[in-house]
Amino acid sequence: MKINQIFSAVMVATTIGATALAVTPAVAQAKSKTSLATYPSSIRGTWYHYEEHDGYYYKTMTFGAKKLTMKNYFDAFGKQHAKWTSTLHAVKKPNDFRYGDSKKKMHWAAAVARKGGYTQVIPYGYFATSGEGSYKMIHKTYKGKSVKVLYSKNMSRPIGLVPTDHYYQTKAQAKHFNSVGALHK
Repeated sequence: MKINQIFSAVMVATTIGATALAVTPAVAQAKSKTSLATYPSSIRGTWYHYEEHDGYYYKTMTFGAKKLTMKNYFDAFGKQHAKWTSTLHAVKKPNDFRYGDSKKKMHWAAAVARKGGYTQVIPYGYFATSGEGSYKMIHKTYKGKSVKVLYSKNMSRPIGLVPTDHYYQTKAQAKHFNSVGALHK
């Protein structure tokens, strides 16, 4: 009888040990160094920003799954552009993506998930600034209801000057929240 009890105790201990090994969570591996394959669904859609620069106008950004289109915007050098479209590409070293001058990749962009829920867009090329910045979804109250707002931090300016913009889902919201234009915030 004692042998039977000892054998049973060994079986229980072995079963519990095997279960503990199977249930133990795996050690988290380091994050992948590649960029995102698609833009997050939270920032997809058409977004409007009302601004003043020699008159009032709407700046538009449209995020698709793999496309970013900007309309009626000024680049970091102060030059106005009617439209610019980039295609998202997954790259292994997103931080090195900026250093290139291939004409074939001129309208490429990479995106990386950053801390705080931000998605950083990195356009290809040494002097590329179109679409560059970090984007995050926030909420504001408009006519008593909570609306989604695309918050943008542009990183292409000198250190210490990080301009921010807010993009809204409708032109009416953009004008309501920035009725006098961006230069008079």
